Amino acid sequence: MNAMIRNVLAHPAEVDLRASHDGLLAQHNRYFSTVLADSPALREAAHALRFQVYCLERNFENAEEHPDGLEIDSYDTHAVQGVLFHRPTRGAIGSVRMILPEVGTEDSFPIMTLLRPSSLDLSDYVNVAQCIEVSRFAISKEFRRRKSDQIDASLITRADAYRETNLAFLSLLQFVLRESLRRDVLFWTAVMEPKFLRLLARMGICYTPLGPMVMHHGIRQPCYCYLPDMLENARRVHPECWEVLTDGGILHEELAAKTGSLALV
Repeated sequence: MNAMIRNVLAHPAEVDLRASHDGLLAQHNRYFSTVLADSPALREAAHALRFQVYCLERNFENAEEHPDGLEIDSYDTHAVQGVLFHRPTRGAIGSVRMILPEVGTEDSFPIMTLLRPSSLDLSDYVNVAQCIEVSRFAISKEFRRRKSDQIDASLITRADAYRETNLAFLSLLQFVLRESLRRDVLFWTAVMEPKFLRLLARMGICYTPLGPMVMHHGIRQPCYCYLPDMLENARRVHPECWEVLTDGGILHEELAAKTGSLALV
């Protein structure tokens, strides 16, 4: 499988870690690319990454229930996935899933089941038809601690490593934003670790808590965001992160054009 996914990016960009004065968007475009898992090879890569992170690294799911090494559940029948590539090594290092609303299904999203004990209805907060749930947000530990033979470790500072990890997160979110716009999605929901919510908030990407915290692979916070508000806050709080998230403002312009014609709640 590793040889297969390493060949998906046909022309990886060359990287020079000494080019420290580049903006975040330029660094992102040199280091990372998140692509739609729209082929059998890419879908397999996404499920294999999920198995690595959720079954082996975090033990959130039972590895014995996935003997083929591919973590799959019932929500994948109405979801799309992105695979994050590290361009210098051509390695697939992360994935994200967007669960789409399913007409006629009581619980299209996992968050709906988790809100029910608190007597909360997701439709009171978002337009479910224009909503997705972001889940299986995963970056392998192998990437965070890798020692590539092609990179001189003496050139990498703690700040470099921290910035590169944040860029990986932003690459996944840029993918989610792009695919959201293709599907006229205006709301994101998620069930996230509080520390991850704090990380996103430092980048200006803020979610609104939805009810109390719940136990779901540990303590998690159900939450949601309205994309126009989230992007405006990100631009104000951390313009460089906003540049990466919106691909230099392109996706923000697309969203602004769409919100004039879409029916909102």
